[in-house]
Amino acid sequence: MLRHTEIGQSWLRGQWIEDLSQATNSNIEIDHIHFLQPGKYALENVRISDRESNRLICQANHVDVDYSSSSTNLTIHTLQIPDVTPVTWMNWWNEHILAISQEYQINIKVGLTLLNDLPIDTLNNSTAEMELSEDSSKLTVNWGDQQQPFALQLTRTHAYPIVSTFLLQTNGNQLELSAINGALPLQIELGDKATFNGQFISKYHPGQFTSEVDFAADGEIRNVELNRILQQSDKAMIDGLATVKIHRAICNRNQWKRLQGTIVGGQGTIARSWLPQLASKLQLRWLGDLREETVPYESLHCEFTWDPSGFTLRGESDGAYIGTILRHKNGPILGDKPDSVIRSATLNEALNR
Repeated sequence: MLRHTEIGQSWLRGQWIEDLSQATNSNIEIDHIHFLQPGKYALENVRISDRESNRLICQANHVDVDYSSSSTNLTIHTLQIPDVTPVTWMNWWNEHILAISQEYQINIKVGLTLLNDLPIDTLNNSTAEMELSEDSSKLTVNWGDQQQPFALQLTRTHAYPIVSTFLLQTNGNQLELSAINGALPLQIELGDKATFNGQFISKYHPGQFTSEVDFAADGEIRNVELNRILQQSDKAMIDGLATVKIHRAICNRNQWKRLQGTIVGGQGTIARSWLPQLASKLQLRWLGDLREETVPYESLHCEFTWDPSGFTLRGESDGAYIGTILRHKNGPILGDKPDSVIRSATLNEALNR
């Protein structure tokens, strides 16, 4: 009876808030606590905030708690994650929640996860499953209206050497590239509407001062703005959209080992004054001295392969325009040199040297 009085409820909430705040190293708020029977409680309107920034991390309207001296079982009916990126939320999870399971067994079951106000319109109908064991933990999230939803999985070992693995499979759906940029080994700017379809895996090996990353991916990136890839001073030397098909992308211990893919584009424009420089820097054949100041093109096809020794560029592999990279309505503009290898670490370095 005492637990249901105002004084008893205040004492009970204070005890739970203090224990949970210390366990998660976070700020905890609880509106009401229901005592069901010894070892069984129901928490209403639980909010968890980051202790350093006081930013809301997640909230739940109802949490069932079943605990003993050796373990705690949490059943969260609906978990809401506010306007934070998946990577930010998972970093908080790694640093705050996983530390608990090293000495104490915690099992968490989530019925429904709602990701609010993220920069992804398709993050709805989300479900999440969390598995914690003595050696490792795993968070799996599925979302989307499609029959085959997006799938994301984060696993982490608890014992040294610690490794966090981030696995994404879009299952044929398009995901905004900005949503996953933080999980990539380097930040890339390919346009505001760029989307990714495919799969990738990142493994993080945290050290005392730096983290080493292993990364592999295949798939395609649509709606790539060519002026983001081929940057030249402050002027828009090329305009148009393209699709980048990634056949292989491998990074080991923060070092890129191989990039292989194809860039395919439709209609666009390119500055005529830039063509001879582009041909010289990238060792291409300039096949036509067109007179327009801004040259319209009808197709772009470039197969690329990069490794630490340099990269190669190849044009169309079949049809009437074999070897053509950039094509005007009247014929080829730029073509490849099959035996050339560009001795440069990056495309921008090759263009600016």
